[in-house]
Amino acid sequence: MKLVSEIMSLELELVDVYRYEGFIGKRFRFRIKGTKIYVNVLANSVEDAVEKAKQLIKQLELEKYVKSSKS
Repeated sequence: MKLVSEIMSLELELVDVYRYEGFIGKRFRFRIKGTKIYVNVLANSVEDAVEKAKQLIKQLELEKYVKSSKS
């Protein structure tokens, strides 16, 4: 399953959606395109998952590290 979402200058690819029995919500696993970095978030919808992934990437400041490694 592929979904590409542009985040700042990074792109996310939806790799997997799964659910643990007994837990509310779904787990969404994204890969930052062009890297081996994966981001996992808990959400009820893909849109919510993308927003949470954006926030996580921003908090960890991953964009500047990925940019500098591609240069």
